[in-house]
Amino acid sequence: MTSPDSGPASGLVLHWLENSRSHRILWLLEELQMPYTLKVYKRNPKTLLADPALKKVHPLGKSPVLTDGDKVIAESGVIIEYLVRKYGGTSDLVPKTTEDEEAVKYYLHYSEASLQPDMLLLLVSNNVRHAPVPFFIKPIARKIADSMDSAFAGPDATLQLEYLEANLKKNGTGYFVGDRLTGADIILIFPLQMAKARAGLTAEAYPHLWKWVEDMQARDAYIRADKKVTEIGASTAIRL
Repeated sequence: MTSPDSGPASGLVLHWLENSRSHRILWLLEELQMPYTLKVYKRNPKTLLADPALKKVHPLGKSPVLTDGDKVIAESGVIIEYLVRKYGGTSDLVPKTTEDEEAVKYYLHYSEASLQPDMLLLLVSNNVRHAPVPFFIKPIARKIADSMDSAFAGPDATLQLEYLEANLKKNGTGYFVGDRLTGADIILIFPLQMAKARAGLTAEAYPHLWKWVEDMQARDAYIRADKKVTEIGASTAIRL
């Protein structure tokens, strides 16, 4: 069910699905301090599928989707690029150099094409492991899930985290690109939050990544984004 709109009247509308990747776009809008309308969609409590009303906005019925007047923009990376390019102005979110801009674009693609699939595979295997099946099937389900993790998703996720830990340490600023928040940080927050729950991202194993997640979630804009949806009764928890 779609909730009432929240926020000032504006041509900019974020179609936000609870427990989804769309929360990082809300965070970005708060960082940009742009006037926008937040349209919240709930998941089906039994199937956890998205509200079918999203298909009225975009044929695939996925979130996030951003509408700016008559323009419909889908896919997280595209939305982040669009918002920073059109509304970033002279804000810190705009990359300082061409090299930084290229690095941000890399992370926008890397996050969704390389890192996120591993996190989703770990989520799927966990769901298989804890599926409500007859007791005599449970050992088989656990064995299948363990095999999925050990054969591919687990080792590859570790490789990804080691790679990002090294990149963050090398950059040395607490951000993935340059010395301030960019779209790279915005896009990476979701899969790395998942990694804390599913892929062994701990303070001991990956101290730079752990601190980065903590620092991002402590930003005023991130806290405002959380508060905005909890005030209208939506869940900000990421389904991990």
